[in-house]
Amino acid sequence: MAGIQRDGDVIVLRLAREERPFLASFAAGLAELLEPSDPPLETDPLAAFVGISAGPVDKPDDPALRRLLPDAYADADGAAEFRRLTDADLRATKVANLRRIVDGATAAGGVVRIAPDEVDGWLAGINDIRLVMGERLEITEDVEHPDDLDADDPRLPLLWAYYWFSELQERIVDLLIGD
Repeated sequence: MAGIQRDGDVIVLRLAREERPFLASFAAGLAELLEPSDPPLETDPLAAFVGISAGPVDKPDDPALRRLLPDAYADADGAAEFRRLTDADLRATKVANLRRIVDGATAAGGVVRIAPDEVDGWLAGINDIRLVMGERLEITEDVEHPDDLDADDPRLPLLWAYYWFSELQERIVDLLIGD
């Protein structure tokens, strides 16, 4: 696991050589998944300016994306309107967080200095990666620990990755709260 410590208000993350591409690839892959394949061409200049869609935005088909971009209301019309007003900005924020993680993971030397104004974005990005992995692995409260699985279980590598991201997130939070 990466070395994590504080230097004043800055979180210093020292990534091992094998952790850098691992972290970067998960963050980049999720950023790519979040970016719409064909962004709509906005004909309403005000809608384009404020970052809302002039037309309806479809609910994601992918269950993992639905986990990151859930309906805000049980009412279908209210959920659709909320999605229309917030989807583009929410996706852009999530992608920016993930790109920041990619940039940090690919920094020379593997040392990442996470400034106080960047920590929330890092934690949100790591959490988004965990949520997608959890959805893909069908993780519940009763999830097995990787040590409890057979060595040939196909979920094993991703489950270890899930636990690595969970520990990374926990260690950053512990530093923030002073444990």
